[in-house]
Amino acid sequence: MWKFLFEFCDFVFAIIPVKKWRNYLRERVLFDYRKKLNALLRKYPNLRKKHMRLAKGGGSLVFIFNNKFTFKVRKYKHETTNFDRFYHEKRITDALRDFCIITIPNIEFIDLDGFTFYKSDFIPGKLLVSIPTHRIKKYQNQISKQLAEFIYKKSFADPTELADMRGEKCPGYSWNHNDMCSNILIDPKTMVITGIIDWEWANYSPLDKEFNGLVRVRKKMQKIGLDQSTKEYYLKLVK
Repeated sequence: MWKFLFEFCDFVFAIIPVKKWRNYLRERVLFDYRKKLNALLRKYPNLRKKHMRLAKGGGSLVFIFNNKFTFKVRKYKHETTNFDRFYHEKRITDALRDFCIITIPNIEFIDLDGFTFYKSDFIPGKLLVSIPTHRIKKYQNQISKQLAEFIYKKSFADPTELADMRGEKCPGYSWNHNDMCSNILIDPKTMVITGIIDWEWANYSPLDKEFNGLVRVRKKMQKIGLDQSTKEYYLKLVK
């Protein structure tokens, strides 16, 4: 859907007679979509636009090719948090990967034409929040149990690579994703979690923030009570 919309808007903007207006709309509305896509295609000539899908997050565009590679880039080129957020996410995921029992991104930085992309292998699945409510409820115990085991394993992680980001150790604190609600990928057939993406807001914080992050911005998940069911399974593991 996003690819079609962006291509259509780019076509419409192309007929605007004033170059200054064209460039402004392409940058502010389409986030330099065309420039970013062309930069990727020049760098990787084996990639094909017809095999590309486009996703749009809160602060990023994501180009997905052949369901094999993902290229994520901030929407605005001059955004001050551009590289900082990516670098933060890479540090976290590199350090926590061995502690996670669910797949998380393996990030590689690429600078192309003034844009900083991060490349990772494509993780298959649909976002959990896009699955119908009745189906999530049917498999809620399975999903909550898998999340609880993931959080339990991760809660004991203490990678030395992140010591400077952690500061002093605190009881009840752990390395948290903090925004899992919108970033859980799941196999829609088996309802098994296949991956957890977008770790840019991860940090060392109270463990309860991780459970709250399962429902924080989604009323749908709040009504299902995914945070409470996951926490119940987690407490059983602790005992």
